[in-house]
Amino acid sequence: MLLSLLFPFICLAQGHDHVWMYGYSAWAVEDYFGGSVIDFNAEPPTIFRQDKEMNFNTTHAVMCDSFGVLKFYTNGIAINDATHNTMVNGSGLSPGEYATQYESEGYFTLNSAMALPVPNKPNLYMLFHLKIEHHPIYILANTTLYLTVVDMDKNDGLGEVVAKNQELLTNGRFGIVNAIKHGNGRDWWVYITHEVENNYSYFLLTPDGLQGPFYYSATPSFCCPLSVGQVIFSPDGNKAARYNVQLGVYFYDFDRCTGEFSNPVFIPLPNGDLGGGIAFSPNSRFFYLVHDPENIYQYDLWANDIENSKVIVAKWDGFFSIVGLRTSFLELQLGPDGRIYGNSPNSVAHLHVIDQPNKKGLDCKVLQHSLELPTLNGFTSPHFPNYRLGPKDGSPCDTLGLDNHPVAKFRCSQDSTDYLTVEFTDQSTYEPNSWSWFFGDGSMSQDTSPVHTYAQPGIYEVCLVASNDNSSSTYCKVLEIATSATTAPNQPADLVSVFPNPAQSATNFRLGGDYLPRQAMLTLYSATGQPVLTQRLMAGWSVVGLEGLAKGMYFWEVRDGDRRLGAGKLVKVE
Repeated sequence: MLLSLLFPFICLAQGHDHVWMYGYSAWAVEDYFGGSVIDFNAEPPTIFRQDKEMNFNTTHAVMCDSFGVLKFYTNGIAINDATHNTMVNGSGLSPGEYATQYESEGYFTLNSAMALPVPNKPNLYMLFHLKIEHHPIYILANTTLYLTVVDMDKNDGLGEVVAKNQELLTNGRFGIVNAIKHGNGRDWWVYITHEVENNYSYFLLTPDGLQGPFYYSATPSFCCPLSVGQVIFSPDGNKAARYNVQLGVYFYDFDRCTGEFSNPVFIPLPNGDLGGGIAFSPNSRFFYLVHDPENIYQYDLWANDIENSKVIVAKWDGFFSIVGLRTSFLELQLGPDGRIYGNSPNSVAHLHVIDQPNKKGLDCKVLQHSLELPTLNGFTSPHFPNYRLGPKDGSPCDTLGLDNHPVAKFRCSQDSTDYLTVEFTDQSTYEPNSWSWFFGDGSMSQDTSPVHTYAQPGIYEVCLVASNDNSSSTYCKVLEIATSATTAPNQPADLVSVFPNPAQSATNFRLGGDYLPRQAMLTLYSATGQPVLTQRLMAGWSVVGLEGLAKGMYFWEVRDGDRRLGAGKLVKVE
């Protein structure tokens, strides 16, 4: 009986990070200011404009329920509910000079806020957020960690802040807030780095509340005034990485039972810029680093010599945004779709995407400025823990009987040179150790992420069965590969979508991920019906440049052979 109740808890705790928000200066008259949203409840994710009064200025925390439905979000100064209005008692976070000064713009501290669901209380959430103040030595410092509690059972399900700005840590100089599941698979470790030293304050979040603070000093000790204080945990929970701007990266083994770091491996990186991004691949093998804005580096943590496994997987290609700013590299965040997303150290509308981060070297496919948001983004980067991490099976703290029951999932991409060849990327969670793929044409594979070539176009139901010793899970989707107008099923209305629209120098055409075209062609027509642009589109996102086109109304049509996939209007603005 107990196991039957706990099993759904693990399976459903999937979607808390499925909505990402961006955008600032919503009051500005220019079209490129306002709010943008990436919604990971679809594949590929949907991107759309959503203007609201709240602006983001680096600080960012969003919370969905386990099904990926938006519940609330914060810019570090206020909390909005799902209707985009200030939540009851949701104003006045992180009180002080800078909260007052930036009230209309949003707080400006990096990775300084994180929301977590309270274990076994799915409608109760704790928001941890840092306050920045003047510091007598370092000019500015995150000096205080606050706790704010949101009860989503209040106010007819729109939520209410029931406790606000409770001081957890004071009089310090703290780095960032991060969290990782305890080895029992239910509770949360919450970590706050100390910026100038290799020390941590941390808490344990349980159904009974918050325990701590505890204090941990990792080895080796170091001290330098320009340490950013970033720490992240690998998706499998076995590794931690501490990035120090002046020194380099320390990799640790991490004990999810005790919360301790051990076996440090140091990678020196002298002369780095302030800031930078770090992220693990979904399989926890590769580590991605932005140590300077010109390059993205990859390290292989399975290599005998991690330091010498370093390769450059992307060099900034010199692309500038519509407002004339560089789209080089800054923060990185692993998405729930298994891609890594990166922003830039400028206010631009573009995000970089590492499409296949589980692959070595250039095969990871860094797609520079490949995702154009409907509005400019000013340094904001999502900051989420891994919500899809189960218990550490067989460990001393695996005491709740939860076990890891796999949840199968995958995404796919089409080969650009052979439309019948499809690459399947496993996204299964909760520690499967075997995979069985059924491609719908009588073929199967037991590879983790196989590549399969179909003999002919058609409609195929592809199923993945992900298993371990505890259970199996099946996930299926129907792929249409270059179906004709006569053989295609009813066409969904959103098979092709365009964002941003209106657009300036470029826009994105999104071709729904379950339709894989033979050679989908976009044609853009002037208001008088003359074709002015043609471009091939691939499944997923395709960036379409609009430079050289006059402002005004255009009509677009996407066809794949004799099949019309979609049509609509596009507005080009200056």
